[in-house]
Amino acid sequence: MTRRAVLPACLVIGAVLACMNGLCQAFVATGQVDTGRRIAVRPPSGQGQSTQTDLVGITCGMAASIAMAALASRASARTSRVMVKANSGSPSLIQVLEQKKLLSTLENLRLLSAAEKAGVKVDTVEELGLLTFAEKLNLLSLAENVLTNGSTPFLMLAGSGVLGFLAVSAASLSDGSFLQYFIAGALGAPALVLAVAALVILVVFGGARRTRDIDVSEKVVSYGPNGFNYSSEKRSASLLETVEQKRLLSFLEENRLLSLAGSLVNKPLTLTENLRLLSTLEQTGLLSQVESLAAQRYGGVPFGLGGLAILAAAVLAAYLLPTNGLLVALLLALPGLVLVVIGVAIGLVKPPVKNESFSNA
Repeated sequence: MTRRAVLPACLVIGAVLACMNGLCQAFVATGQVDTGRRIAVRPPSGQGQSTQTDLVGITCGMAASIAMAALASRASARTSRVMVKANSGSPSLIQVLEQKKLLSTLENLRLLSAAEKAGVKVDTVEELGLLTFAEKLNLLSLAENVLTNGSTPFLMLAGSGVLGFLAVSAASLSDGSFLQYFIAGALGAPALVLAVAALVILVVFGGARRTRDIDVSEKVVSYGPNGFNYSSEKRSASLLETVEQKRLLSFLEENRLLSLAGSLVNKPLTLTENLRLLSTLEQTGLLSQVESLAAQRYGGVPFGLGGLAILAAAVLAAYLLPTNGLLVALLLALPGLVLVVIGVAIGLVKPPVKNESFSNA
């Protein structure tokens, strides 16, 4: 799929806003005199009315900014999927969650049980279609790229500074009009959002590093003046990116697996907190380990083969041991099944790798 021209679109929007600011200045300038003496456009008696007009203009500008963001999101939802690749050399979002102890923080704050008490169930995301929506727009991998990229908060702060400067410039024009404060509100709202988001990302996700290898190798065939050239390239493949590419979220939603889990277990979110599953996953690093093993070529094979070998030993024990053979077989079968399940799970989340791709060098 072709990528959207995001940077040119942003430049065009910035140029349009700058032109609007210039027009606003020109509009205000016309309200001042031609004869050399200054004319008061706003009479002192209408100070309250002008202040109300300013607030209305700022509010309308902020509302217009929010409406444009909503329309852009809706338009992107109707377009084709855009592949988002993990940042090379950066940690995955799972590694960041483990390093920053965010899973145990979520558990200690009892947010899952509080959500269940508020009426949010485990199958709510299925009923709202959020899993398929996030998968179609690649929201998980997009959020991962934004949150784990070290330059993200600084770029957001720079954008917030530019928008904030333009908003202050528009608001500080002498004897402004409704258009002036409309532009100030339209620029100030995204400036504030960018600044707050940048500070949150910098404080919560800053300083994380890659703890496990998640790179995969792909074969590339390029054609140049000297004919065909064969090479190998590495790219980062996170677990969230693989889940989106293999459409596992929509599979989960279409087969109503979360609803099935909710019907079998009473209050599964509260049960997860009480069993401290999140903190256990965080301390053992199981999720990041599965992510790293899935990126390896034969990461799940040892688990599967080991589990099959143990199951074969269990069957032999059941037939060859006359007295306690069945008990020994059961004791062996349980870890064997666990290893087989782990191997199959690693195989399911193994990232798709292009064995051969063509490029015209």
